[in-house]
Amino acid sequence: MKFDVIVMGGINVDLLVHVQQYPPYGTNVPAQSLEINVGGKGANQAVAVVKQHVRTTLIGSIGADQWGQQALDSLTQNNILPDQVVIKSTAATGTAVAVVDQTGENTLMVVLGANLALTRDDILTVMQDLEANIFLTNLETSRESVLTALQLAHKKGMYIIVDPAPASSYFPEVLQYADLVTPNKEETQQITGIPVGNFAEAQKAAYLITQKGVPKAIVKLGSLGSVLYEASTQHFTIIPATPVQAVNTVGAGDTFAGVLAANLVQDPDNLVSAIKTASKAAALKVARSGGQAAIPTQEEIAQFSI
Repeated sequence: MKFDVIVMGGINVDLLVHVQQYPPYGTNVPAQSLEINVGGKGANQAVAVVKQHVRTTLIGSIGADQWGQQALDSLTQNNILPDQVVIKSTAATGTAVAVVDQTGENTLMVVLGANLALTRDDILTVMQDLEANIFLTNLETSRESVLTALQLAHKKGMYIIVDPAPASSYFPEVLQYADLVTPNKEETQQITGIPVGNFAEAQKAAYLITQKGVPKAIVKLGSLGSVLYEASTQHFTIIPATPVQAVNTVGAGDTFAGVLAANLVQDPDNLVSAIKTASKAAALKVARSGGQAAIPTQEEIAQFSI
């Protein structure tokens, strides 16, 4: 079966607790509200792709439980066939708990659960008959599943985008298969060993990433923007962020990755344009409350101006 983009990654249920300020350690404070949304990096990225009118499928794993069914229902509602989602009877669906303060910034804790139960054999089975222009993965499933999928995608000639998130799950072997990597500040430091907080530091880090064998690297700096380095031309491009009033930053990076992949399907020779569109999409997501429903459509991104 042929798709434009294959997305692989985490499928979770997100519990978002909204507070005025982060509570001090060891204290008990009231929260303003609680949101329960279907999320996970893989699910969010797949929704972002399909909202750009690009055909996609999602490879992932859930538990045989109520939240797993909720995730399947959400995928179906977003026009993503769940045929490549593996159901595990021995593990619970992944769960994320995020504390979101009044600035929209979040601290996230994830119990990966069934995501880590995805095996090499699962990947060999679900990817056997799959073809795509682009393979997009994050690191929210088991290491063996990520490596197996990358090897198969490479063998099938897909263009491979690695979103090396979360940083705690990074392992160097993923870089040997990547055509493009898209780390944020924390992930960049995990890969290169150097902190990044401005464009100059991001340029240095992006160059160092390509020295590890990756042809192109996008280092994301949040509200500042991002830096692209292309090893073949030894050229840097700085893409400033679209300024918005942040409401909720959960899912911004996933939105960026999905919209980036979708735009590369539609215009594979214009990476800078794809980054600009992905940046606008992430800004729109940050400016909204809600989960996958807040991921913007292609039309909303086109109409968005500051």
